[in-house]
Amino acid sequence: MKYYDKITPDGTRDLLFSECDQRSQVTKTLKDLFDTQGYRRVMTPALEFYDVFGKAAKYLPKETMYKLTDAKGRLMVLCPDCTVPVARLTATRLKGMPKPIRIYYNRNIYRGFPKRKSRSVEINQVGIELIGGSTVRSDLEVIELAARSLEKISQGGYRLELCHIGYFKAIMDSLDADEDTKEEIRLLIEQKNYASLTDILGKAKENRAARALRKLPRLFGGEEVFEKAYELFDENGARECLDYLKSIYEYLQELGLGDKVMIDLGLVNLAEYYTGIIFRGYCNGIGEQVLSGGRYDNLLGQFGEDYGSIGFGLNVDLTSQKVKPAPDPVPEILVFAQHLAHVPASVHYRKGLEEQGILSENSVFDTLEETLEYAKKKRIPKVHVIGEEIREYETN
Repeated sequence: MKYYDKITPDGTRDLLFSECDQRSQVTKTLKDLFDTQGYRRVMTPALEFYDVFGKAAKYLPKETMYKLTDAKGRLMVLCPDCTVPVARLTATRLKGMPKPIRIYYNRNIYRGFPKRKSRSVEINQVGIELIGGSTVRSDLEVIELAARSLEKISQGGYRLELCHIGYFKAIMDSLDADEDTKEEIRLLIEQKNYASLTDILGKAKENRAARALRKLPRLFGGEEVFEKAYELFDENGARECLDYLKSIYEYLQELGLGDKVMIDLGLVNLAEYYTGIIFRGYCNGIGEQVLSGGRYDNLLGQFGEDYGSIGFGLNVDLTSQKVKPAPDPVPEILVFAQHLAHVPASVHYRKGLEEQGILSENSVFDTLEETLEYAKKKRIPKVHVIGEEIREYETN
């Protein structure tokens, strides 16, 4: 029998000292930012009933969830998403609270990727949700806050990509194809797989929507994208979606974000989940998205509350790579109690060093020889021996 007692499960890993510090630095930076903007932290359980995500199965496939049962045989999952539990919490515990509600969270999520075994399945995420309020004003606040979050983490080396899912939906509603074909088309656009997209659209009835879909993955860039998009397709509500997206883009330009903000009309992930603006964030030097978010106006309705919402989540494990790890701190003094009877005195001595701002460490060896040898290995320059009197040794 093979035992798996010395490795972690696929898609998980241990974090060592500096990695923990990097993660803590990211989360503290974002927490401080969110606090100043009026967001308040909530914590939801790592375990949720499967029913919480049952209605959300169309955008959180059940095969990606880690399932288990409780003592009563009820089906549960390790939380695969942060937004759905926040929606549950808002519709129950915060039901009578005046809207809008500003929430942020920091937690691990667990989501399997059967086709990508190398991908992390345990992800530490920090994010916000703005529930209620005017659509346009809420969108402006959250997208600007997403940009500020990336700015603080990356020191300016980031890019934010914007889309309006309504433009894609307007085109798809005008396409003469069945639902399975439409979903395959969506995946190909998301992957920017031009060859396969051309092949599958060749089987659909040729019309303006089909022609637009062929070019949709290429609609990426700055302000020039809007002119191309209007010309490509402006029916069935598409023009209104582009107008709205353009107003958000122009607002961000007024904030001085310039080429930090791009338009990507091929950004069509989770088309059934999002209802309006969607966006992704990238940091220089990291080959995948570190931030994703958008407007979801139907989710709270699944829990009995009808409020539009927008939010984003930021992958802490990825963004931690942008934080320069601090060198491991080396104590200035190693304190050794010569006999057990001197341990209380050594504790008081170390407290005095702490009050002076001196970093020290306690020796847990029985002999001075072992203590000195350890100090040399750890490059601790001094050993103070606490006995009837205090003796000092240099280890250099």
